[in-house]
Amino acid sequence: MINYSKYIILAVSFLMIIISPCDNVIANTGLSDGSNFGKVYVTRWADDRKSAFSFSFDDGFKAQYDYVRPILNSFGFNATCFLLPPFLTEQLPGIWRYGTWPMFLEMYSEVYELGSHSLNHPHLLQLPVGDTLTPNTIHYELYHSKKMIEARTNYTTCITFAYPYAEHNQYLDSLASLYYESARAIGLNPNNYTLNNLQWYALKSYEVIFNEPRIVFEDDLDELNSFMNWIDNSIANGTWGIQLAHEVVPFAELGELISQGAYNPISSEWLVLLCDWLAQKSNDNLIWIESIGNITKYIKERDAYSYQVLSQSNSLIEISLTDNLSDQIYNYPLTAYISLPETWEKVLLVQNNNSKIYQSFSLDTVQVILAQITPDNGVIQLYDYTSTFVEFEKQKPTDFILFQNYPNPFNPSTTISFEMKRSGFVLLNLYDILGNKISELIAEEKPAGKHNILFDAASLPSGVYTYVMNIGDSFQSKKLMLIK
Repeated sequence: MINYSKYIILAVSFLMIIISPCDNVIANTGLSDGSNFGKVYVTRWADDRKSAFSFSFDDGFKAQYDYVRPILNSFGFNATCFLLPPFLTEQLPGIWRYGTWPMFLEMYSEVYELGSHSLNHPHLLQLPVGDTLTPNTIHYELYHSKKMIEARTNYTTCITFAYPYAEHNQYLDSLASLYYESARAIGLNPNNYTLNNLQWYALKSYEVIFNEPRIVFEDDLDELNSFMNWIDNSIANGTWGIQLAHEVVPFAELGELISQGAYNPISSEWLVLLCDWLAQKSNDNLIWIESIGNITKYIKERDAYSYQVLSQSNSLIEISLTDNLSDQIYNYPLTAYISLPETWEKVLLVQNNNSKIYQSFSLDTVQVILAQITPDNGVIQLYDYTSTFVEFEKQKPTDFILFQNYPNPFNPSTTISFEMKRSGFVLLNLYDILGNKISELIAEEKPAGKHNILFDAASLPSGVYTYVMNIGDSFQSKKLMLIK
């Protein structure tokens, strides 16, 4: 009988080398102290962009589906559409120039945000405060418009509001705060990168006003250049710009639409030029283009997060990321720099059931990754991908090949395969990260050829494990990851 103990000792010794523990727990957010790892610094804007920008379109017009949607989709952009729910019908012909619920629900499925613009577009400041049971009152308009949208979106919380006619005061802002996470008004200046209290219910937006006459398309280019300059200033100041718009149609149809009383419509050609310019800014990492709701989530999560390093070793860092916000609403991923040991070249990040491999880089002499992480979404696990998952071979066998299990990571089962040039006695064992033997998967004679074994880990906790295969004097090992 062959003595396999020396091979197991070698494999376990390797495991012990890569898990040398470090007892330091870090609570601050700076990255400069390279002596500890797992420090988290969330960037001002997603993907560490320099500024943010949101498209918003009011009233739920059919033109937003017919013209805005294909243009924004072609650039990979989205928008917030502020709806008047009672004016949307189930099918065409609709009410006046308004669209239908199927149109805007299709846009919702394409990650457009559906916000509320009230029920009836009243002058809210002229209504009594009332309550949610009394029509034609402020509370009734705020509450029921929100609930009508939520009933159409599988009860996903509607979190943004746009004041009809952009009319509001501080008292109305306080009422809006009872139902929404932010509310859009109007103003010439972009919004600061951080906002407090009722500032969230007076978001400033820029409406492009076109000078008459608008006879040829070139008549609108002065306004386009002015708006681009406004966005450039927002980029330079690191702020959040919001555009307020209504209907968009081809320039050839603009005159007729204006004659019907349309308020300050935009031509589709104008919007294409703006999007093309914004796409260049986005490609240069200068601007993050996202809906008002998602930017609201990002800022509030960014300003509320805290973290704690739960454990450190040479191969694994575990971090808890939390905030004090409602998890039902605030579940948007934050972009963060996370500090690492300088020897980590590739990193496997696992949170909840999601995993992604990142390439590390040096930032101000500290090794980091720029990663997407979500507060209150489970422990963040960072693995040194090279040492943990790259094949470890003390001896390179020529008589057999042990393949990487698939899928990996997995839950709850995975397939382990190996191929033998000649028959022999096969020993295949599973070890945990501490080197403890967990299971003997194979211990029998096998014929030459390829073999598969289905490994069911339903009874095991999440973690990294090693499977070691011995045939004669040769052995080979691979890492696998169980995520539950």
